[in-house]
Amino acid sequence: MDTLSGVDSSSACTSSSIACLQSSGIAFVGRYYSRTTQIEGKKLTASEAQLISAAGLQLVTVYEDGPTSYSYFSASRGSDDAAGALAQAAAIGQPPDSAIYFTVDYDAADDEIANEITAYFQAIAAALGGYRVGVYGSGAVCTAITNAGLATHAWLAQSTGWSGYSAFTAWSIKQGAEGSVCGLNSDTDTARGEFGAFTLAT
Repeated sequence: MDTLSGVDSSSACTSSSIACLQSSGIAFVGRYYSRTTQIEGKKLTASEAQLISAAGLQLVTVYEDGPTSYSYFSASRGSDDAAGALAQAAAIGQPPDSAIYFTVDYDAADDEIANEITAYFQAIAAALGGYRVGVYGSGAVCTAITNAGLATHAWLAQSTGWSGYSAFTAWSIKQGAEGSVCGLNSDTDTARGEFGAFTLAT
């Protein structure tokens, strides 16, 4: 199966960084939706989405507020995050039937995955409407959430020491090394198959 190279970035893309990505063979860019981030440039804007699309690069969207511990997760938080993601997808014009990924950004234990993390994704799956649900996290998280039918795409986190990393091979996107790519605070990524990306009409 052919693969594509990409980056996910907490930095906003500019015309110069996009030109650099193109010349580096990057085919897609992962960017964020959030209701609470205080990181300047982390949240994707409509103008940036148009800029990326006009350059012929694909977009992947990731919803993330701060899911770095078990206390973050609940069914009610899933409903709230889904509503926030839908509002931001509408604001940039993300087309239906593309994916929005939701993150579990720590090495969750099996009982945590089975309880509130599953409840979180159940609420998202119920609320996300015409978009596909993606999950980002450890191999154990990706396995459990996709096996439960709560996500159609999985983005395997770069942390090789997290549970289930080596055993999980059904990823749509696999995250690689963290670093600066074309001046962006980013991680490298590899995608294969249909991974929920989109390009806006420009």
